[in-house]
Amino acid sequence: MIPPIGPFDDFVIDLAFTLAAIVLCFLVYFKTREVYSLTKHRGISYFRGAFFFLGLSYLFRFLFSILAFSRIDQVMTTDPRLFAPLFIIPLGYFSTIGILYLIFTMVWKRFDNKWLMILGHGLAVLLSIGSFITHSHIFLLLAQSIMLFIAIILGITMSTKKHFTGMRLLYILISIVWLLNLFVTDRRRGFLLEDILSPIISICLLAIIYYKILKWVK
Repeated sequence: MIPPIGPFDDFVIDLAFTLAAIVLCFLVYFKTREVYSLTKHRGISYFRGAFFFLGLSYLFRFLFSILAFSRIDQVMTTDPRLFAPLFIIPLGYFSTIGILYLIFTMVWKRFDNKWLMILGHGLAVLLSIGSFITHSHIFLLLAQSIMLFIAIILGITMSTKKHFTGMRLLYILISIVWLLNLFVTDRRRGFLLEDILSPIISICLLAIIYYKILKWVK
């Protein structure tokens, strides 16, 4: 039987996974900057925005993990977990708008982009505030899971067989990575296999995405 892991081991795993995800997200964002500067392609703009906001959400998740793990309450009367709600709104906003930008990457030609932006940012704000008011992340995770399934369906249905292995496959991979991230966030921790397997798969998929981006921008 695989032994359970302790809080420190859990924190180190989360630290390594989150830092790797942050680096890969921002590498994709900066690597596609020149392509967007040359083309001014709206789809590329949304694609870069998705990675930028997802990178920020990983960053806030990392900061929240540090806060939750810290022992500052042993030397201060204020429990650091009381500051956790301050992270809920930006974390919920950045993660939601990142997912929506991924969807916008696939549908921007069919809608007015001005209204897409207004709708996207408005929905991200409402969901993050709703999660804050209800003091439950389940509400946010459910909404984001639905959006990610929509992204996967769009990635499949809006692709022809000829182009399925191209950019649409990247969108599907990104959606799978984020679904795994939601699973890691919401699962009950405690066993080494489930704590390590999902982050490893997520990082591998992010690495594949970055590799494909490198080949694409050459």
